[in-house]
Amino acid sequence: MTEHVKERLVDLLIDDLKIWQRPDEFCFSLDTVILTYFATVHSKRRYIDLGTGTAAIPLLLTSRGAGTVTAVEINPVMADLARRNVKMNEREHRITVIEGDYRDRTLLAAEAFDGVIVNPPYFSVGSGRVATGVGRAMARHETVTALDDVLESSYRLVKFHGHVWLIYRAERLAELLVGMERYRLTPKRLRMIHSLVGRPAKLVVVEGRKGAAAGMEVEPPLYVYETSGVYSEEVMSWYGGKDWHTVSCANTHR
Repeated sequence: MTEHVKERLVDLLIDDLKIWQRPDEFCFSLDTVILTYFATVHSKRRYIDLGTGTAAIPLLLTSRGAGTVTAVEINPVMADLARRNVKMNEREHRITVIEGDYRDRTLLAAEAFDGVIVNPPYFSVGSGRVATGVGRAMARHETVTALDDVLESSYRLVKFHGHVWLIYRAERLAELLVGMERYRLTPKRLRMIHSLVGRPAKLVVVEGRKGAAAGMEVEPPLYVYETSGVYSEEVMSWYGGKDWHTVSCANTHR
């Protein structure tokens, strides 16, 4: 049995992108797409994705017009998947995958990027459902990388007045905003993510800007579903009206 046996091909339904991923490792979700569409991109700017996983975020960023994206991943299994996904989608000229720890100050040049994007571990150690497998636990819980590590690295890597975009658990919003201020990543935009109208927000996306003056825009909330099981018009627009549930779950194994 080879390493490829557990892999499955997933259609991202955007720009004809597809990725290989493994069910025994952390898999991308709608959170990835929400974060990518919250970020602002420009063809002449450089971006970095901290903890890229399968490289879904860099692929989506380039489909939206981002110039170049550096994708950093500490897990060697996921870094290998990321490299192969970039090659399969013919984005090698725009996406560079680096296997390593983004906290390592010798790995990447300081203030080298116009934008940092990151989907950090949502749960502190001892909270949330414990994931099986080292890789999945690393992605979901702060077993290796804590919020302070994410913010410190983001501050170090982004240029002055550059942008940082994060998605996080809504219940930890206060912790996130206080941390961003501590690392001089001034919160400038915020949007709450609700599953349905009338339900509490479960996630939040925040944009910070290095060295910016105070003042934050709170955008209208995003409702993921119109009704139970039916995506909202905004979410469906990202997929060109395709049903993400049915297509992404029709995975091809190898």
